Amino acid sequence: MPTSITISTPAKVNLSLSVGPPEPAETPDAGMHPIASWMAPIDLFDELTLEAADQTSLDVSWANGAPAPTPIGWLHSDDLTVRALAAIGDAAGKKLSAKITLAKRIPVGGGLGGGSSDAAACLRAANSLFELGLSPTQLADIGRTLGSDIPFFIDDNHDNPIPRPALVMRFGELIQRVELAPTELLLIVPSFGCHTADVYREYDQSPLTLDADRVIDMANRGEVVADELFNDLALPAQRSRPELGSLMGRIERLAGKPVHVSGSGSSLFIVENSADTLAREIQSRVPGVRCVVTKTLTGAEKR
Repeated sequence: MPTSITISTPAKVNLSLSVGPPEPAETPDAGMHPIASWMAPIDLFDELTLEAADQTSLDVSWANGAPAPTPIGWLHSDDLTVRALAAIGDAAGKKLSAKITLAKRIPVGGGLGGGSSDAAACLRAANSLFELGLSPTQLADIGRTLGSDIPFFIDDNHDNPIPRPALVMRFGELIQRVELAPTELLLIVPSFGCHTADVYREYDQSPLTLDADRVIDMANRGEVVADELFNDLALPAQRSRPELGSLMGRIERLAGKPVHVSGSGSSLFIVENSADTLAREIQSRVPGVRCVVTKTLTGAEKR
């Protein structure tokens, strides 16, 4: 049995995201928002190492070259990796203890799923390290109890920690894997994050009708067309953080192309085949942002 396991954990972007109004109070999913999202992993990675230990500990730091280091101020007990380790132990009927080392590159509060991806990697690593024998489907079920994005990062058809792109619906539990050729993106990371709860509170002031068919059509065609992409949380994110709207307008004028919000923000992306040139221009002319040239992943890549 290995004494430690290291897994690279990818970020994701929501290429398109439709959100419906919250479920009524009398329903089992009261207050939750159904979604339809076309999601893709990108080649921006955290790195998680799980090492058997007498008691659980967490060491989190920013890796060299991280695009947007911010203070790491959350309680260790609140970290999704610590909670994931406890949850998989409960599911297996065992008390598991490990040293968790997390080298972060994925911005916090950026709508890129870093915490969810880290939790999914912790479930995979613990399953292997402690020889629990749980299937990917069982791991996804455990992850779902911790966060709705976690099952996306656990692909039930292969063991690669890099998931395939997917159409994600309802409350994150319906996942249909789809084909998507690598697509170059310019990721733009502001110096501030967005709090998901605040963005949804803004959304609830003017909720929209879920338009799943629109997202399904895009995902099944498997081609990223920049002018077609949309995100129902983009305007709520801008109302939550007005500086985000100003920043998007400035970058759109500079780039001459649509600027999209990933998840609940604050990270932005542009579909761009010559991203290096545009990244240098934005970096030099727009203070307070960091640009990362990235691409969507197919799920076949190895790390």
